Amino acid sequence: MRTVIGMGAALIAAGLGAGSAHAQDSVDWSGFYAGIYGGYALDADGASASSVGPLALDLGGFMLNGSYSETDGRISGIIGGLNAGYNYQHNNLVLGLEAGVNIGQYGKTDATALSGTATDGVNILTASFDQSASYNVNWYTDFVGRIGLAHENWLFTLKGGVVLADASINATSALLVNDPGGLILPAGTVIDVPGSSSSSQLLIGPTFGIGDETMLTQNVSLSAEYTYVGLPDLSAPAPGIGGLFGGGGTTFEGAIHQVKAGVKYHF
Repeated sequence: MRTVIGMGAALIAAGLGAGSAHAQDSVDWSGFYAGIYGGYALDADGASASSVGPLALDLGGFMLNGSYSETDGRISGIIGGLNAGYNYQHNNLVLGLEAGVNIGQYGKTDATALSGTATDGVNILTASFDQSASYNVNWYTDFVGRIGLAHENWLFTLKGGVVLADASINATSALLVNDPGGLILPAGTVIDVPGSSSSSQLLIGPTFGIGDETMLTQNVSLSAEYTYVGLPDLSAPAPGIGGLFGGGGTTFEGAIHQVKAGVKYHF
C-alpha cells in the first residue's frame, strides 16, 4: 500500500511539474467515457489436493479398508464487465472517478471424501462420508478514484477504491452406512443422513490497481491493467452431522488478482 501511495505522489508531482507546452502535445483525456472489458481472474488462495489410502488392516480374519481425499479449488477463469467514468486533466495530471460492474459469476469448490469397509469374510459393512462446499461471487461492482500521468497519446494510471460483492456458500454432506448382514449393526441396517448449509452476504473490500491506456482515435481508447480485489473471507456452518455436533464450517478467502483489457468510448 505504501508503494501505491508513493507512486501516486510521484504521478502528481510529474503531472503538475510538466510544462504547458508539453501538455498541448498530449491527448486531452478530460470528459465522460464508457467501456467494456474482459480478462482473467485468479484468486489469492492456491488450489491443493491430498489423499490417504486405500489402507488395509487385517485383525486376524477381520479386515478393515479405508481411504480419504480432500481437494481445495481455486477461482481461475475469464471475467468481463462494463465501466464508466469521468476524467479531469490539468497539464499532464489526470484525475478521475470510475464505476464498474462485473457480468457473470465465478467461484470454486472444496470437497472431502471418506470411505471404508469392514468384513469378516462373509458379511460386509460399508460406510462413506462426502462433503462439498461451493463459493460463488454472484456479482460485484467497484467504485474507484484514478490518478494518471498523460504523455502524448498514452495515460499511465493508478486506481484505488471499494468493491461491493454478493457472495454465497452452499455446502452439502452425505453420511451413508450399510450393514446388510449384521456384521456390527442389526442385520439390514441402513443409515442415510444428508445435510446442507448455506451463507450469503454482501461483502465490502478494498481494490487497487495499475494500468495504461492509449487513445487509438479521437474518441476510442484501448486499456490494460492489473487489479487486486480484496474481498473479505466468507464462512458457512458445517452441513449435516458435522453441524449438529459443532463441527467446523467452511471458510473461503475472497481476494482475487485480475488482468484486464478494455475498450472505451470518450464523449
